[in-house]
Amino acid sequence: MALSHAKKTPPSSTPATKPTLPASQLGKTWKFLVPLGIGIILWFLPPPAGLEPKAWHMFAVFVATIAGIMTAPLPMAAVAIIGATAGVLVGVVSFADVTRSTGTDLVWLVLLAFFISRGVIKTGLGRRIALLFMRLLGKRTVGLGYGLAMTELLISPAMPSITARAGGVMLPITRAIAEVLGSHAGDPESRGKVGSYLILCAFHANIITAGMFITAMAGNPLSVKLAADQGVSISWLEWAVAASVPGLLCLAIIPLAMLWIAPPEIRKTPDATALAQRELAAMGSISSKEIIMGTIFIGLLVLWIFGEYLKISATLAAAIGVSLLFITGVLTWQDALDEKSAWDTMIWIGLLIMLASKLNEYGMVKWFGKEFGAYLEGFPRLAVYMLVAAIYCYIHYFFASATAHISALFPLSMALMVAAGIPPFTAAVALGILSNINGCLTQYGIGSGPVMFGAGYVSQGDWWKAGFFMSLIYMVIWLVVGPLWWKLLGHV
Repeated sequence: MALSHAKKTPPSSTPATKPTLPASQLGKTWKFLVPLGIGIILWFLPPPAGLEPKAWHMFAVFVATIAGIMTAPLPMAAVAIIGATAGVLVGVVSFADVTRSTGTDLVWLVLLAFFISRGVIKTGLGRRIALLFMRLLGKRTVGLGYGLAMTELLISPAMPSITARAGGVMLPITRAIAEVLGSHAGDPESRGKVGSYLILCAFHANIITAGMFITAMAGNPLSVKLAADQGVSISWLEWAVAASVPGLLCLAIIPLAMLWIAPPEIRKTPDATALAQRELAAMGSISSKEIIMGTIFIGLLVLWIFGEYLKISATLAAAIGVSLLFITGVLTWQDALDEKSAWDTMIWIGLLIMLASKLNEYGMVKWFGKEFGAYLEGFPRLAVYMLVAAIYCYIHYFFASATAHISALFPLSMALMVAAGIPPFTAAVALGILSNINGCLTQYGIGSGPVMFGAGYVSQGDWWKAGFFMSLIYMVIWLVVGPLWWKLLGHV
């Protein structure tokens, strides 16, 4: 009844406005439209002379997919599925190619390595290793930096998720040590005491070790497959040996260089060793599952190193290790199901490898190397090597995904180097390792960046400054010391 007495509002004389999309929806729409527009434009452009239309159309689908990964309207795996499906619909790939993409050795190696890393975190073995190094080397700030680097070196071969290494093992311990020493992220006055130094040491050690082993970063198997498409076969041991000397040199330099780039106010840290001792005491004596995990981990390293002589591939070795983890109860199948990043990575890395391989199959990469390599004739090999490597590294400022960078630029960059006379192995390994190193430039360029930067100890300006100065050191080591080492190994 009360409603019947309500005062009626006269109709407004103002014309009705058209409904507008919410800002969030508009923001998501352009992320779809940009890759779609790029794909359509490239599709209808005439193919360059000497390139088959099918190769050009494959290139259009591939570039559109990479653009979708960069604009990220959806998670990477979803974008990869959409790109692969579009490729089937326009006839540049078959659906059989799509279904086969997740069944390769390299894809399964990544999946299985994720399960192994789950075991390292679940058992607490990774945390115990980090605390032992802190107790051993933690009396001085630079010793803490070396402890973080050595922890990364030990656990990285079996942990392809650099985000898991950073967030699950390194960051909690690094932050705890910083806070014990009176360095707090929320306090600009104190975070420079030691926190910013330790975070930068941990992050840079993370990306260096990511480049030292095929199984230390999810994108490395993609580099290996793209190199194989151009006739270069790289085993787990060959990559590890090639990266060993330059990588160890980088790890030795990081804590010292950071004393200059991000100088800590505290140089002596006796409280850190006390913290490590307390945490180790709280963990108790080493558990049976840690012992099993450690034994299997060592066994895996042995199989990866000597697998070629034992006729056991890296993927089969990983499968043996994971099987033993299930049999011994260190891992359950539910643990494997809960490792969402493993299943996610299996989808997107398989599809991206398939799409990139089609570019090579249709002659796109060979054509690019021949056409653009002609412009490099007459230039010294070393100059071409340095130039292509520098562009490959520093263009990463524009990438928010290491995998997107590898997919888009690795085949073409390698083709240019090889066309200029660079030994194929040198080109492949250098670019594969730089695909990790270039993540140091920004806080968004590689998976561990947002985790470490998000701790709040380092400003964006200081992060970028440290990344740029360290990148110069890394470039000298990997592009000068690296080839000298590879020549000694007989690869150059």
